[in-house]
Amino acid sequence: MTKFLDGPFAATFGYLILFCLCLVLFLPGMTTLPPFDRDEARFAQASRQMLEEGDYIRIKFQEQDRHKKPVGIYWLQAASARLTNPEALWPYRLPSVLGAVLAVLLTFSLARRAMDIRFALAAAALLACTILLVTEAHLAKTDAMLLASITAMQVALARCYIRPADQQPEPWLWLLFWGGMGGSILLKGPVGPMISGLTLLTLFIADRRAPETITYGRFAWLSGLRPKAGLLLTAAMVLPWLIAVSLATDGSFVSDAVTGDLLPKLISGHESHGAPPGMYLLLFTLTFWPGSLLAWPTLVQTWSLRKTDRLVRFLWAWIVPSWIVFELVPTKLPHYVLPMYPAIALLIGVWLATLTQRAAHPGVSSTTAGSPGRFATWIPKIGAGLWLAIGVVLGIGLIVAPLYLDKAFSWWGVLAALIVLAMTALAWRAYQEGRMTQVCGILLLGAVLVFPVILGKGLPELRGFWVSRAVLQTVDSLRREHPDLSGLVASTGFQEPSLAFLLGTPTRLVNHLDAASHLLEHPNGLALVESRQEQRFHEAVGNLGLDVERLAIIRGFNYSKGQWVTIGFYAAARQ
Repeated sequence: MTKFLDGPFAATFGYLILFCLCLVLFLPGMTTLPPFDRDEARFAQASRQMLEEGDYIRIKFQEQDRHKKPVGIYWLQAASARLTNPEALWPYRLPSVLGAVLAVLLTFSLARRAMDIRFALAAAALLACTILLVTEAHLAKTDAMLLASITAMQVALARCYIRPADQQPEPWLWLLFWGGMGGSILLKGPVGPMISGLTLLTLFIADRRAPETITYGRFAWLSGLRPKAGLLLTAAMVLPWLIAVSLATDGSFVSDAVTGDLLPKLISGHESHGAPPGMYLLLFTLTFWPGSLLAWPTLVQTWSLRKTDRLVRFLWAWIVPSWIVFELVPTKLPHYVLPMYPAIALLIGVWLATLTQRAAHPGVSSTTAGSPGRFATWIPKIGAGLWLAIGVVLGIGLIVAPLYLDKAFSWWGVLAALIVLAMTALAWRAYQEGRMTQVCGILLLGAVLVFPVILGKGLPELRGFWVSRAVLQTVDSLRREHPDLSGLVASTGFQEPSLAFLLGTPTRLVNHLDAASHLLEHPNGLALVESRQEQRFHEAVGNLGLDVERLAIIRGFNYSKGQWVTIGFYAAARQ
C-alpha cells in the first residue's frame, strides 16, 4: 500500500480506499434492519406517499401535513425508491449512504492538500468510523445528506482560506459552496447557512487581531466565491419549491415550520428532547467513538496551533461557535452536532502528522507543539477514562442485550463483544505508551470489524427489539390462516410510525373507541390492542354490541418509550 500512496495516483487510490471503507461500514444491515421509530419511519413513509399520491410539493404522513423540514430529502428518497422498489425500506436509506460517503470523500479532498496523504486518509477514515455517522448512514433521514452539503460548503471555504496568497482559487469552488448552501437549505433550512456564517464571522473577528503573516489580506481570500452568481444559484435551487409549497398550502408550510418546529426548539426542550448546556460535550466520547480516544488530546494540543496554522485556525472557527450555539439551544438530539465532526477528524489528522514530524526530528523545536496548561492536561485523561468505560460497557451490553430482550444467547453478540473488548484493550495499551498512530490503526480496524457484525447480524436478529416487524409477521401469518382477514388494520396503544410503513399507508393509528368502531365498520379487518388499552377497548366493543375474538398476542420492547408492550390481535367474532 505504501507504494501506491507514494505514487502519482496516490489521491485516486486514497479515494478508492475510503469508498470501499464506506461500503463496508454503511451497507451491512441496509436491507435487513427494520424501520427505526420514529423519525426514520416518518421520513420514509412521507416519501413513499409522494410516490403513491403523485404530489411532490406537499409533505404528508398519512393524512397529517408534515410541515417541519423542507422537501430535499423527500425528493431524494422518492427518486431512489422510484428507481428501485418503493415497497422496500432500503431505497429510502440510499440517500443517507450517499451523503455519508460524500462527506467522507470531501473531508479527504481537503485533508490531502494540507497534510501527508496517510494522515489525510486517517482523518477521513476516522470520520467514516464514528458511531454517529455510521448510524445516520443507516437511517432514512436528513442528517447524513445534510452533513455532505455542509461539508461541501466548508471545504470550499477552507480551500479559499488556506491557499497561498499568490495562488488563484479553483474556478469551481464557488459552485461547491453555493450548491452546498442550496442543498442544505432544501434539506434543513437555516442550519447550513448558520454554520458557514458563524465560521466566517469568527474568522473575520479573529483575523483582525492576527498578524498579516497569518491573514495575508484578511478578506481577499473570499474573492473566489462569486457571491452574486452564487446567490442566484442558491435562489434558483430553493425558491421554486418554496413558492410552490406556499401556494399549495396557502402559506401554512413556512409559518408552521417556523412556529411549530423551529421556534419551539429554540425556546424549550421540544418533544421531550430538552437537555442542559454541556450535554453534547458529555456525549462526545460516545458519539465520536471509537475515534474519541484520539479526539480529546487532539483538541487540547491543537488549540495553540490556530495562531500559526491557517487550516487549524479555520477548523477551530468551524467547530467552536456552532458547537456553542447547539449547546445553548434547549432542544438537543445527538446528531445536531454531526456537521462539526469533519473538522474534528481533520484536527486529528493534523495532530498525528505533527507527532510524526516531531518523532522524526527530535532535536528540532517544533512550532506546532502545543503547550497546554495544567488544567488542560486533565481533559485527555478524563476523555480517555470515559472512552475506556464506554468500550467495556458496550462490550458487556452486546452480550446482555439479547439475553434481556429475547431471553436467548446470541453468538453474533458475543463476536461483536469480543471485537470491542479486544480493540479497547489494545488501543488503551498503545495509548498509554504514546503510540498514537498505532492507536489510530487499531481503532479503524476494530470499527471495520465490529460495525458490520452489529448492524448486519446482531441488531436485525433481535426479535424483541422490533415490535413493528413482529406485528407485520403476525398479521401475515393470521391472513394466511384466515384468508378473509384481508381488511385494514387499526392499532391502539401501540402507534409507532413504523406500523404505517410496514403495514401500508391506510393503517389506522387510533384510540380505543376508534379501534372498536373499526371492527364494526370492517368485519374483515384487524384491531391491534396494547394491553394498557385492553380494558377500555372491551368496554367500547361491548357498548357497540360487537363480539370480538383474540387471535394472537405478542410481546416486545418499545424502545421509543422505553417500555415493554403486549399487543393482542382482535377480529370480529366468526359466526
